[in-house]
Amino acid sequence: MIGITSNNFISLPLEKRYELFKATGFDAVMIWIGADCKETVNERCALATEHGLFIENFHLSVDNLNDIWLDGKIGENTVNNMKDEISVASKYGVKSVVAHLTHGHTPPPVSNIGANRIENLIKFAEESGVKIAFENVITRDHVKFVLDNFDSPFSGLCYDCGHDNIWHVENWLDLYANRLYAVHLHDNFGDKDSHLIPGDGNIKWEPIFRKFAHSSYSGAITLETKDVAYESDARSYLIRAYLHGKTIEDTLKTYANY
Repeated sequence: MIGITSNNFISLPLEKRYELFKATGFDAVMIWIGADCKETVNERCALATEHGLFIENFHLSVDNLNDIWLDGKIGENTVNNMKDEISVASKYGVKSVVAHLTHGHTPPPVSNIGANRIENLIKFAEESGVKIAFENVITRDHVKFVLDNFDSPFSGLCYDCGHDNIWHVENWLDLYANRLYAVHLHDNFGDKDSHLIPGDGNIKWEPIFRKFAHSSYSGAITLETKDVAYESDARSYLIRAYLHGKTIEDTLKTYANY
């Protein structure tokens, strides 16, 4: 099953994007949630279902993340908003969500108040039947702290290979391959988060594929590719992206056999 992020070709109406995804071969979608979304989360899910796209996961909102680790109402409200989004995922039968724990290069340090909030969030996810995949971002400490200290079957890793190619802060797949709940597959040249089609940058894919093939991950091959150069010809871009996704799927099947 090949999936793609809904946060793609944002100049087009969401319904048109979903039509293009389905027409060019994609089976699944990762639904981006954010303040820039024109449609409600419920509307995004309903449209995906209407167009026959499996909802692989939600990408939770990314606003005010650093406040999670600070005392105050903003951090509390941020976690409550994440709970609301997890509730919608549960309502639509979505089995996992992706979450960032921080923003930027210099987030606040890991704190007791943040740890307590995340522990509470994970318990809420358990009760909702939705796994949280914490994404590897710019810094290491918060993601590693949560994965090492909250060994819940509802707490795992979202591996973003583009982030890893830029920041190299941890051997994520070596440490947490048995708790891999989501993937973001895209490429870059190690300088910026370009979200290129796999193969269009300089990521060394073979060691990644070998680890994927023997990990716990069993979801869609989810591309987080976005390329503004193709805005005028979305169909051609999506066909090309899908074919690369299909090649990845076939490669993983081969590696799984040895």
